[in-house]
Amino acid sequence: MLQKSFMKTGMTHIETTQILVDKLQSVTQNLLYNLQRYHVPTTLVLIYTEEDISRLIEENKRLSDINVCIPIGSSYFNFIYLTFTEEEGGYAFIKALERKILTNVDHLLYFDGLVHENHNCYNFINSFLFNIEKQQACKENGDICLE
Repeated sequence: MLQKSFMKTGMTHIETTQILVDKLQSVTQNLLYNLQRYHVPTTLVLIYTEEDISRLIEENKRLSDINVCIPIGSSYFNFIYLTFTEEEGGYAFIKALERKILTNVDHLLYFDGLVHENHNCYNFINSFLFNIEKQQACKENGDICLE
């Protein structure tokens, strides 16, 4: 059976998830440790684009934030870990990015707070990708997705 390419990566959803998990697991685990041990809130923002915006993100993030850009095929997945930030602050960060750098960039994004129960990095990253994929399907169908 022919597997559908996920989000212009040239790979399946499962293969894409595995690559992202391999590259993000150590950062995510470190931040989860800080959350559990020191109660440092962290919000994770995923921005999917088909062009590299990592330099622009680096110029607009705080020193304490971590941006990991992972190009796969024709897709760019920017995972931005907003340390010391609750979800409300993550929303404000996203709105500022949309105003400053994403106005002319076709993008999809999703954000959520890290919670100390996230022991399985694969499931956590996969849930982000499912939300991005759902947004893409809505966009292609001309629907409005409120997620």
